[in-house]
Amino acid sequence: MARVADLQPSVLTPPPGLREARRAGALPAPTPNLAVQARSRRVTLLVLATIVMGVADLVFTLTYMQSVGLIETNPIARSMINLGGADQLIRYKLFTIALSAGILYLLRTHRAAERCAWLCALTLAALSAHWLEYNSLVLHEPAFANPAAAAAFDDRWVLPEDLEP
Repeated sequence: MARVADLQPSVLTPPPGLREARRAGALPAPTPNLAVQARSRRVTLLVLATIVMGVADLVFTLTYMQSVGLIETNPIARSMINLGGADQLIRYKLFTIALSAGILYLLRTHRAAERCAWLCALTLAALSAHWLEYNSLVLHEPAFANPAAAAAFDDRWVLPEDLEP
Protein backbone atom coordinates (compact mmCIF):
# COMPACT_ATOMS: atom_id res chain seq x y z
CA MET A 1 0.00 0.00 0.00
CA ALA A 2 1.36 3.41 -0.98
CA ARG A 3 2.00 5.97 1.65
CA VAL A 4 1.04 9.61 1.20
CA ALA A 5 4.69 10.58 1.16
CA ASP A 6 5.30 8.17 -1.75
CA LEU A 7 2.66 9.79 -4.00
CA GLN A 8 3.74 12.18 -6.66
CA PRO A 9 3.63 15.82 -5.58
CA SER A 10 1.39 16.75 -8.56
CA VAL A 11 -1.41 14.62 -7.11
CA LEU A 12 -1.36 16.35 -3.72
CA THR A 13 -0.57 19.91 -4.70
CA PRO A 14 -2.48 22.17 -7.05
CA PRO A 15 -0.82 23.27 -10.28
CA PRO A 16 1.62 26.15 -9.90
CA GLY A 17 -0.08 29.52 -9.76
CA LEU A 18 -3.60 28.19 -9.01
CA ARG A 19 -3.66 29.42 -5.41
CA GLU A 20 -2.40 32.84 -6.43
CA ALA A 21 -4.97 33.07 -9.25
CA ARG A 22 -7.79 32.21 -6.83
CA ARG A 23 -6.61 34.80 -4.32
CA ALA A 24 -6.30 37.46 -7.02
CA GLY A 25 -9.82 36.77 -8.27
CA ALA A 26 -8.60 35.78 -11.74
CA LEU A 27 -10.60 32.56 -11.75
CA PRO A 28 -14.35 32.52 -12.26
CA ALA A 29 -16.48 31.94 -9.22
CA PRO A 30 -17.62 28.37 -8.77
CA THR A 31 -21.10 27.78 -10.12
CA PRO A 32 -23.76 27.07 -7.51
CA ASN A 33 -25.21 23.63 -7.58
CA LEU A 34 -28.46 22.97 -9.38
CA ALA A 35 -30.46 22.56 -6.19
CA VAL A 36 -29.55 26.05 -5.02
CA GLN A 37 -30.40 27.48 -8.44
CA ALA A 38 -33.79 25.73 -8.40
CA ARG A 39 -34.48 26.97 -4.86
CA SER A 40 -33.57 30.50 -5.89
CA ARG A 41 -36.00 30.30 -8.81
CA ARG A 42 -38.80 28.92 -6.63
CA VAL A 43 -38.33 31.59 -3.97
CA THR A 44 -38.30 34.32 -6.63
CA LEU A 45 -41.57 33.05 -8.11
CA LEU A 46 -43.15 32.70 -4.66
CA VAL A 47 -42.07 36.24 -3.74
CA LEU A 48 -43.58 37.59 -6.98
CA ALA A 49 -46.83 35.72 -6.32
CA THR A 50 -46.87 37.08 -2.77
CA ILE A 51 -46.40 40.64 -4.04
CA VAL A 52 -49.27 40.26 -6.52
CA MET A 53 -51.60 38.78 -3.90
CA GLY A 54 -50.61 41.43 -1.31
CA VAL A 55 -51.33 44.28 -3.72
CA ALA A 56 -54.64 42.61 -4.69
CA ASP A 57 -55.57 42.45 -1.00
CA LEU A 58 -54.85 46.16 -0.66
CA VAL A 59 -56.94 46.97 -3.76
CA PHE A 60 -59.89 44.92 -2.49
CA THR A 61 -59.64 46.49 0.96
CA LEU A 62 -59.60 50.02 -0.45
CA THR A 63 -62.41 49.27 -2.89
CA TYR A 64 -64.75 48.01 -0.19
CA MET A 65 -63.73 50.68 2.30
CA GLN A 66 -64.48 53.43 -0.23
CA SER A 67 -67.81 51.96 -1.31
CA VAL A 68 -69.97 50.10 1.22
CA GLY A 69 -67.44 49.64 3.99
CA LEU A 70 -66.12 46.39 5.42
CA ILE A 71 -65.21 44.64 8.62
CA GLU A 72 -61.43 44.99 8.93
CA THR A 73 -60.38 41.98 10.98
CA ASN A 74 -56.67 42.84 10.90
CA PRO A 75 -56.09 44.93 14.05
CA ILE A 76 -52.87 46.46 12.69
CA ALA A 77 -54.56 47.57 9.47
CA ARG A 78 -57.48 48.92 11.49
CA SER A 79 -55.10 50.95 13.65
CA MET A 80 -53.34 52.27 10.53
CA ILE A 81 -56.73 53.43 9.19
CA ASN A 82 -57.52 55.10 12.52
CA LEU A 83 -54.10 56.72 12.56
CA GLY A 84 -54.03 58.19 9.06
CA GLY A 85 -56.87 56.93 6.91
CA ALA A 86 -56.41 55.20 3.58
CA ASP A 87 -53.08 56.90 2.89
CA GLN A 88 -51.54 55.45 6.05
CA LEU A 89 -52.93 52.00 5.21
CA ILE A 90 -51.40 52.17 1.72
CA ARG A 91 -48.01 53.25 3.09
CA TYR A 92 -48.06 50.50 5.74
CA LYS A 93 -49.14 47.75 3.36
CA LEU A 94 -46.69 48.66 0.58
CA PHE A 95 -43.84 49.01 3.10
CA THR A 96 -44.50 45.59 4.64
CA ILE A 97 -44.82 43.96 1.19
CA ALA A 98 -41.56 45.53 0.01
CA LEU A 99 -39.70 44.72 3.23
CA SER A 100 -40.73 41.07 3.38
CA ALA A 101 -40.25 40.53 -0.36
CA GLY A 102 -36.83 42.16 -0.22
CA ILE A 103 -35.66 40.06 2.70
CA LEU A 104 -36.86 36.82 1.12
CA TYR A 105 -35.33 37.73 -2.22
CA LEU A 106 -31.95 38.54 -0.66
CA LEU A 107 -31.98 35.22 1.20
CA ARG A 108 -33.48 33.22 -1.68
CA THR A 109 -30.70 30.61 -1.76
CA HIS A 110 -31.33 29.50 1.85
CA ARG A 111 -33.72 26.72 2.79
CA ALA A 112 -35.30 28.81 5.54
CA ALA A 113 -36.13 31.54 3.03
CA GLU A 114 -37.91 29.02 0.84
CA ARG A 115 -39.97 27.79 3.79
CA CYS A 116 -40.87 31.38 4.66
CA ALA A 117 -41.73 32.16 1.03
CA TRP A 118 -44.05 29.14 0.90
CA LEU A 119 -45.66 30.23 4.17
CA CYS A 120 -46.21 33.77 2.86
CA ALA A 121 -47.61 32.55 -0.46
CA LEU A 122 -49.95 30.03 1.18
CA THR A 123 -51.14 32.60 3.72
CA LEU A 124 -51.95 35.11 1.00
CA ALA A 125 -53.59 32.38 -1.10
CA ALA A 126 -55.85 31.67 1.89
CA LEU A 127 -56.54 35.41 2.17
CA SER A 128 -57.44 35.47 -1.53
CA ALA A 129 -59.87 32.62 -0.93
CA HIS A 130 -61.34 34.66 1.93
CA TRP A 131 -61.86 37.59 -0.46
CA LEU A 132 -63.75 35.28 -2.85
CA GLU A 133 -66.00 34.25 0.02
CA TYR A 134 -66.38 37.88 1.13
CA ASN A 135 -67.38 38.93 -2.39
CA SER A 136 -70.19 36.36 -2.45
CA LEU A 137 -71.23 37.37 1.08
CA VAL A 138 -71.69 41.00 0.03
CA LEU A 139 -74.52 39.96 -2.28
CA HIS A 140 -76.52 38.27 0.51
CA GLU A 141 -75.57 40.05 3.74
CA PRO A 142 -78.11 42.61 4.96
CA ALA A 143 -75.39 44.61 6.73
CA PHE A 144 -74.12 45.79 3.37
CA ALA A 145 -77.51 47.34 2.62
CA ASN A 146 -77.05 49.66 5.63
CA PRO A 147 -73.34 49.83 6.53
CA ALA A 148 -73.80 52.71 8.99
CA ALA A 149 -76.17 50.58 11.08
CA ALA A 150 -73.75 47.66 10.92
CA ALA A 151 -70.90 49.93 12.05
CA ALA A 152 -72.87 50.88 15.14
CA PHE A 153 -72.80 47.24 16.28
CA ASP A 154 -69.27 46.26 15.26
CA ASP A 155 -66.31 48.58 15.84
CA ARG A 156 -64.27 46.66 13.26
CA TRP A 157 -66.53 47.99 10.51
CA VAL A 158 -64.72 50.61 8.41
CA LEU A 159 -66.83 53.17 6.55
CA PRO A 160 -65.74 55.47 3.72
CA GLU A 161 -65.78 58.47 6.07
CA ASP A 162 -63.23 56.67 8.29
CA LEU A 163 -60.68 56.94 5.49
CA GLU A 164 -60.09 60.63 6.04
CA PRO A 165 -57.21 61.30 8.48
